[in-house]
Amino acid sequence: MTVTRGAWSLLVGMTLLWLGVAWDGQWHVDVGPDTFFTAPHLMFYAGSGLIGLTSLAVVLTTTRRPQTPADGTVRIAAFRAPVAFLVSGLGAAGHLVYGATDLWWHTVYGFDILELTPSHIGLQLAMQTEAAGVVLAFLALRTQPAGRWGLAGAGALFMASAEISFDGEVLGIPVSMLGVGGATAWVIGIVVGADLTWRWLAATGAAFLVLLGATMVFPPFATRIYADAINLRLRDNAVNESIVGTAMPYLLPVILAIAAGAVWMARRRNLTPRQAMLLVGAVAAPAVAVQSALFGRSADGTPLLPLLLTVAAGAGLCWFGWQNAALLRAPQLEAAR
Repeated sequence: MTVTRGAWSLLVGMTLLWLGVAWDGQWHVDVGPDTFFTAPHLMFYAGSGLIGLTSLAVVLTTTRRPQTPADGTVRIAAFRAPVAFLVSGLGAAGHLVYGATDLWWHTVYGFDILELTPSHIGLQLAMQTEAAGVVLAFLALRTQPAGRWGLAGAGALFMASAEISFDGEVLGIPVSMLGVGGATAWVIGIVVGADLTWRWLAATGAAFLVLLGATMVFPPFATRIYADAINLRLRDNAVNESIVGTAMPYLLPVILAIAAGAVWMARRRNLTPRQAMLLVGAVAAPAVAVQSALFGRSADGTPLLPLLLTVAAGAGLCWFGWQNAALLRAPQLEAAR
């Protein structure tokens, strides 16, 4: 399998994984506890399985090719793997391991009552790793118009999955603020560092809008249909709206458009990449975090310390994303041929 086909296969798998996870969350809220072998579980495990098999196929194809100088691969024993597919493959492997742990959890304890079981935390982190691999895979295809749209879609999935992957609190600090803010800053750095124009930040926001629409519509619809099919009733207090969709940072497209304008202005003023990325990340990350905290996860306001940490994390991760794109740019282009 070529890198180009592999990247699009990863995107399909990540979309299945995301919608399956959103459906699973909806099922818990509108119907109740579940077992391991439910349709939402099978959907997101199918998406993760597609990511894993695609990564393996690309690694095997790359290993069989004659080696070229600076081909952007990592050698592991007798295998050579493109960096992006190594990341996505490791995420899928983690998903498989924690999926087995989830099956054991259900076997021992039965139904899930809470979302944050040990196996679920592992699954969430594995999902975020898979999403990062999809972004890196499309970074190699950014010279192609379709590849640029793929990068926009992959970035939208990465930012959306951060809302689930980084949930809860650690030492009283809302991790969701740091997670979704930092994820947004990293994607901005990737898109700008890939030497695309500011318009592609706006395009990433448009892709996020499409993903938000699918997340708002699919989980409640699928939950009602599936519950009727297996003769289960919705709860009397069922919300009948997407629990994951309503928690997503729906002002993100506007924030990305503003970030696009800031990048355009920074280039007009000839700011260095370091200056531009630190500034854009320091503004975009807390803006997303505040919107997420006020209208998504929490209605208790935004504490000062988490906000300051988000500013610092956003600045650093935006610069880190720019560096990722710069480091991967030349070897990944060669690997994509």
